[in-house]
Amino acid sequence: MYELVTISFSHYCEKARWALDLAGVRYRETPFMPALHLPYVAWKLRGSDVGTRDSASSRYSTPLLSRGALRVSDSREIARYVDTHHGTGSLFAPKEAEALDREYAEHLGPHTRRVVYYFGLARPSLLFGLADAQVDRPQAVLFRAFFPVGRAFLRRALQIDERGYRTSLDRIRQAADKAAARLADGRPYLCGEDFSVADLGFASMMAPAVFPPEYGVSLPLLEGLEPDAQEIVRTYREHPAGEFTLRMYREHRRPAEPPPLP
Repeated sequence: MYELVTISFSHYCEKARWALDLAGVRYRETPFMPALHLPYVAWKLRGSDVGTRDSASSRYSTPLLSRGALRVSDSREIARYVDTHHGTGSLFAPKEAEALDREYAEHLGPHTRRVVYYFGLARPSLLFGLADAQVDRPQAVLFRAFFPVGRAFLRRALQIDERGYRTSLDRIRQAADKAAARLADGRPYLCGEDFSVADLGFASMMAPAVFPPEYGVSLPLLEGLEPDAQEIVRTYREHPAGEFTLRMYREHRRPAEPPPLP
């Protein structure tokens, strides 16, 4: 069975999880809280040259898919591997779909992530609640203990400050408007008539701005967010790109099958 190493609430990990679920692949998820994944991923990658640093992640970022000697990192490459070996082989068609997916991963995903952490780091109870719900008790306790150090690390690594937050809000708006313009001719999907990795990628990267009910793990209730965060979600749920995201989740987000009994 495959193992998918994740920061479970991460939208990049959601993209990989969605690709696996879409193809009906059985896997076991090993979830971590931010920063606590690093030693485990480094151990999983020992002796391999898998993993590359880019504008959105480091070599030791999640998601990481493994089985036996197989190691596949990066959400796009996981989606490609799954589609090639377990899916229809058509997820990356037409050719522009991959280019759009790359654009969303590099120019939308980092900004929805920054906005999430901007609110989450300012209100630790939200992240502590995610830890309680999504990782085991020892890790949740460890996350609480090291949160002050982890918060400083994340703020520095992701440039989470007021200026970065405002920049990211603007980039999200630009990406949403651009996607909406592609859809304005009435096409059902970003590349035309068929669901592709472009739709998978955009919906995953946009998910933190709309909180789709079908998201692969439980998210905090909208009413429990800060008023400014609630307003962002409500605004984008009414935006054509947000409506598209919610429709992609309703129509294409297959729930994961329950894991097999030991």
